Amino acid sequence: MDRSLKGQTDRHRATIAICGWVADRTSERSVSFYTGLIILGAATVLFGLAKASWVLLISRLLQGLSAAITYTVGLALLVDTVGRDNIGQWMGTALSSSSFGLIVSPLLGGIVYAKAGYMSVFAMALALIVFDIGMRLIMIEKKKAAQYKPLDALTPENGFYGTFTHEQSSVHEPSNGSTQARKPQDDSEAAPLLPNEPQTTVTRQSKMPVILVLLGIPRLLAAIYGIFVNVSLLAAFDGVLPLYVKKLFGWNSLEAGLIFLCLAIPALTGPIVGQLSDKLGPRWIAVAGCSLTAPPLVLLRLVDHDSIEQKILLCALLVCCGFTLILIVSPVAADLSAVVEEKERADPNAFGPGGAYAQAFALFNCSMAAGTLFGPVAAGVIVERHGWGAMTAAMGAFAFSGAIPAVSTPANGSSRFYLH
Repeated sequence: MDRSLKGQTDRHRATIAICGWVADRTSERSVSFYTGLIILGAATVLFGLAKASWVLLISRLLQGLSAAITYTVGLALLVDTVGRDNIGQWMGTALSSSSFGLIVSPLLGGIVYAKAGYMSVFAMALALIVFDIGMRLIMIEKKKAAQYKPLDALTPENGFYGTFTHEQSSVHEPSNGSTQARKPQDDSEAAPLLPNEPQTTVTRQSKMPVILVLLGIPRLLAAIYGIFVNVSLLAAFDGVLPLYVKKLFGWNSLEAGLIFLCLAIPALTGPIVGQLSDKLGPRWIAVAGCSLTAPPLVLLRLVDHDSIEQKILLCALLVCCGFTLILIVSPVAADLSAVVEEKERADPNAFGPGGAYAQAFALFNCSMAAGTLFGPVAAGVIVERHGWGAMTAAMGAFAFSGAIPAVSTPANGSSRFYLH
């Protein structure tokens, strides 16, 4: 039942691309964010009060929809806010926090359920949603902040992430002599007779949809596959590890949940990895993450009997996996924004005035959703049919495959991902 509901949730994330398109074309991303959080609150209430399977199913579908909105818009807001030089650090912070929450939340839910009962778990979730909405209420988007800044504050770095469109910048144009550098062009006869912007608008309307443009960029596909590998491996642990340690060591649900701290604590190093990505470039960090994850995954096959040494070995290998997996997610997410940036530099009309960051991260989220479905199902099937050892070997090979696109995909223009 739980696997069926999870599949329904992930299939519903097919709406992610639509959410990204809407977010790129709304004047304020926060509106989409509020919508996602409200849907999440309604889904949580339905889930807690569900007495019939169809109500449970609807709540899970709503949870999938809310995740599609909040994750896509949240990452787009992050890219809008920070500059290119720091995108790796902040992307690492956001995604490591997300990974930490995904790993720790089952443990917290189990503890609250054991101590305070069923509805207390949902009360805790609703409290977090209310807190999140409160944080959004005091958040000011850069688009709004730009209305109160002078024109010289709108630097190319600040405005490059689709934050300030031409129309928004024109609001700040003074009528005095502060823009004398542009005055000769405005006073010339060619300016009114040969305007450039209407022509670029016509050209933009004749192009293919933004999603198809993004999918035609090899670098973006390499980044999407990298995050697919990362999330699939984490989700595979979530699906098979509790059952295996219960069978092998006789652990209860609390002990099986605590083992995930070995993966969660290393995930907190995401900001450090992001800083390294900003300084050294993401390419070889991501390649190292995929390559170094394979050996500890394969060595997990050595955990095959009940003893103190085996438990220590399991924890040590999981910690290694945690440190190497975080080397994947931060660089590829940071490079995803760089792909859109460089495409806009090469063709300023490629994505229109709204940009394409939300749609790029919609594809990113689609890949994550596919990973959460693929990982547990594939790992569960292999364990059931061929055993624990075969599953760890398959996971190791799968992890190593994530490095292949990063190495083999040719550079496209001035690429951070492939020139470092």
